[in-house]
Amino acid sequence: MTPATSAWAARDGMLWSPSLGALGLVAGFTTRAQGSMAGSHHPSDEQARNRAALAERLGFAGVARVKQVHGREVVRVEGPREPWPAADALWTDRDGVLLGIAAADCVPVLVADPLGPIGVAHAGWEGTTRRVAAALVETMVAGGAARERLVAALGPSIGPCCYTIDEARASLVAERIGDRSLRRGRDGAAFDLWSANAAQLREAGVREIEIAGLCTLSGGGDLWSYRGRGPDGRYGTQLGFLGRPGPARSPRGSRSS
Repeated sequence: MTPATSAWAARDGMLWSPSLGALGLVAGFTTRAQGSMAGSHHPSDEQARNRAALAERLGFAGVARVKQVHGREVVRVEGPREPWPAADALWTDRDGVLLGIAAADCVPVLVADPLGPIGVAHAGWEGTTRRVAAALVETMVAGGAARERLVAALGPSIGPCCYTIDEARASLVAERIGDRSLRRGRDGAAFDLWSANAAQLREAGVREIEIAGLCTLSGGGDLWSYRGRGPDGRYGTQLGFLGRPGPARSPRGSRSS
């Protein structure tokens, strides 16, 4: 199935995934209106309060996070905990758990089995070329998700319109995942993170893939961008989030259809 670009609805100062929302899930992306959610340019206690306020607003006890390291490690979580494990993807088979991925240009990848586990991944150029989205899918399937039921959404991130990389990095991308998502030019290569991650999800057996198609650098929506940071170098970080409402205690690892 060809990935579909679908405008994420702006509501209550956030952006929302239509495909995952239609499954009864809470799925979207914060904007500047909620304040910075992670990173080193804002006080950590302020960002912790912002995450707590977001979780409460969405009806959850907190946000389950990982310490993102630009890799492909996937961990299972049962709820918010500290210290955060070092990984770039997390999943759960329990209701009432809100998963969060910090992003300021990288792709937030949200994946759900409507009747089973849900998961999220952080896919910058490193995570994309290390196939973190596929690693998430395989881990979720091993944990009880039915591959044929999976629905994925790629949230706002830097788009192919604005993400140019130098030739050394382009060569590394091509070596790892091929050059289908690269458009080489005189000043470097445009790297299409959206098509690269969609292709990996499709190859992993995900049939329904939604792409927000909103660039964090040029697409508006009151979003922070790492590449669009000001002269002082400061910027904030949004949170891609995914959760299934309900008490955080019921495993949902069924393979039945």
